[in-house]
Amino acid sequence: MLEDDRELLDGFRRGERAALARVYEAYVGELELVARRGFVTGMQAEFRVPGAPSEDVRDIVQETFVRAFGPKARDGYDGLRPYRPYLLRILKNLMIDRVRKQSREVAEGEDGVGDIDAAIDRNEALRLDAPMLQDEALRWKRLREAYGEYEKDLDAEQRELVRLRYEEGMSQRDAADAMGATRRRVRTVEERIRTSLAGFLKQRNLME
Repeated sequence: MLEDDRELLDGFRRGERAALARVYEAYVGELELVARRGFVTGMQAEFRVPGAPSEDVRDIVQETFVRAFGPKARDGYDGLRPYRPYLLRILKNLMIDRVRKQSREVAEGEDGVGDIDAAIDRNEALRLDAPMLQDEALRWKRLREAYGEYEKDLDAEQRELVRLRYEEGMSQRDAADAMGATRRRVRTVEERIRTSLAGFLKQRNLME
């Protein structure tokens, strides 16, 4: 989308929040699905990189955007190449690094959302036609919509913490410094948010 919208591209390069939010919303669903399901990569032969546990998916996707939305990364994007393969490449490398650090074997064979290298090289759509993948994509869409509803009831402190931790990608220590709070306070507020969000999602049958 960036390569087709000059105004959006200019706002993106300046780091305007509205522009970053539009880009985020355009691609977050696909990245979440890749992180959850895994993929085939042909870096040496055909290997399957397994999907991440549900509790790690959000962190992997957020780290992808933190790297892609950094000042140098934004300035370095020329506005000519498709942006989607760039995000997929970051996500791919993060997931491969995660597997290596955990000393988990990368299994042979095809699984997940298909050949991510082909999707990157030719900007092709990932294999999302399987009923299970369609169901998961719908579930993630409903989760994001539910979180948007939940976020409306957060107070100013909670909103700021969510922004710093999950939009800016700050550590708890850095978020505490930015808010002028103790790290213990940040941990307490974050735990309250997690607990209340879990209850909110359970009421809507979106979480067990």
